[in-house]
Amino acid sequence: MKEDLVESVELGVTQRKGVHVTRPKVWLKNELVRVGLAESLCTYVMMVFGLGSVAQVVTGEGAYGHYLSINLGFGLGVAIGVHVGGKVGSYERSSVTHHVRAFGRLAWKMLPLYVFAQLLGSFLAAGTIYAVYYEAIHDYCGGNLTVTGVKATAGIFATYPAPYLSLMAGFIDQVFGTAMLLLCLMALSDQKNKPAAAGSEPVAVGLLVLLIGISLGSNSGYAINPTRDIAPRVFTAIAGWGADVFRAGNGWWWWVPLVAPPIGGVLGGGLYKALVEMHHPPLSEQTEELVGEETAPLGKPDNICANVCV
Repeated sequence: MKEDLVESVELGVTQRKGVHVTRPKVWLKNELVRVGLAESLCTYVMMVFGLGSVAQVVTGEGAYGHYLSINLGFGLGVAIGVHVGGKVGSYERSSVTHHVRAFGRLAWKMLPLYVFAQLLGSFLAAGTIYAVYYEAIHDYCGGNLTVTGVKATAGIFATYPAPYLSLMAGFIDQVFGTAMLLLCLMALSDQKNKPAAAGSEPVAVGLLVLLIGISLGSNSGYAINPTRDIAPRVFTAIAGWGADVFRAGNGWWWWVPLVAPPIGGVLGGGLYKALVEMHHPPLSEQTEELVGEETAPLGKPDNICANVCV
């Protein structure tokens, strides 16, 4: 009924303006389908650019970029992925999805859909990069697909800890990295604080991922996302690297990027909520403050600036 009313209003307006409106012949009205497709695509885009940057650095042996290139690839990939998903679906990271569900910002029925869509997008992206860099990978490793060693290539697709990193330290590393991600995402989206400017959110999120990479990435590759890691890992197991992708990494590393990020996401988001978001003044008080600022005497510009800018 509501949709019919909206359509009739739109039709009436366009008729008065003399504009001819043509409806698309194919239109997906099912919300679950639209969200699933959008989430898969934006995750795919993010992972193609991220994994592609790793493949270029590894197979190029330093000739086509270094560690910073990987950070930029994932950061910019996230930004473009958010643009692609737009308002339909752009969580991209299951750690983010788990967090918004934990704080009641996502319906339970949508959680499996988002996770499945992200897994599908990541898996397809891994397959795409393997196909694009197939000859480069085999030329680099001589056709010997290994998980560890000097010519290891499994790290192009999934994360593995540094040789010095223990399993417990790696777990803490992933919890902390994801906690920082969600804490900062909460701040960027907090409309009562200092949110990212309208339209700049994708760039802000991309810069945040870049920042985490260049500050917290060397220990274990900053997966900070279960679907980013497990789907490409499964692909490598199928594509020729074998079961070693699940055995490598100082004692069966594979489960750490799967379990630690959701925990870190809830901790980081909860910390921001407990220390900042829950203490915002009520909307009525904020309105009074804004009115006070507008009517404040001109002789006190410092106070005005402090109230508005802080």
